[in-house]
Amino acid sequence: MCNPKKVMIHLTRSIEDAWQRTVEQAASASGEVNEMGRITAEIHLDEEMGDNALLMLENVLAEGFEGFEPWNRNSLGHYQRDLGEVTLIFNPQTGRLTVETQLAELISTEVSATAEACGFTVGEVAAEAVGSYYDDGWGGRTENRAAEEATALAEQNLDQAVEALHRQQNPEAFAAAEAQAHARAQEEAQEELAELQACVRDALLERLRVILSNAQDRVYHVMNRAVGEAYRQTLRHLVLENGGRILTDEKTGSVINMELELY
Repeated sequence: MCNPKKVMIHLTRSIEDAWQRTVEQAASASGEVNEMGRITAEIHLDEEMGDNALLMLENVLAEGFEGFEPWNRNSLGHYQRDLGEVTLIFNPQTGRLTVETQLAELISTEVSATAEACGFTVGEVAAEAVGSYYDDGWGGRTENRAAEEATALAEQNLDQAVEALHRQQNPEAFAAAEAQAHARAQEEAQEELAELQACVRDALLERLRVILSNAQDRVYHVMNRAVGEAYRQTLRHLVLENGGRILTDEKTGSVINMELELY
């Protein structure tokens, strides 16, 4: 084996052609799907014990009690408690409790579309390529094989040169076709995104229903403790305010035992 030798292939082509090409363009679309689920309930303590009960419930939520952390208060003056997947919101002005949960998902899609470009090109292009071989044909690198490979590569380069000349002489035709293809791709991407959003929205709504259903026991537990404490403190206040006595006041878990003496 000795140093490889080179074979160069040089090709030219004269062009006077009307041509048509398919131009492809891609477009993407993305968006966010947001869905909120709500359950709203009225807490009618005032119907049984007067306005004092709701005022006391507000105090309970604001200050908390043993084993019950105070709730946060938002900019609207509503009390909030985060239970993980759901949030409890109590409006002291209306006595309304709302259970909320929210899900969001980012989605995207990409679509390709085509359009036709056509024009007329006149000119001459040239291309060349180089192959290598060994006199002894080492590794199968013969002169014939090198010439064949160089010719094939030169023809590829020549085709690329022809395409470049088409674009050079007909820029408006290609620009118009690319714009048309891109517009089609954008329109199809938006349509596909809308369909995808509808599917995702249905899935989110189903997940919201499951979350709200699974959270019912936790919501009842938290609110029963708060309402029970509001009843307890309201009763204590009414009894003491009217000259009565509280003989026993015991809590065992969620059960409150009170023995009162009224005059």
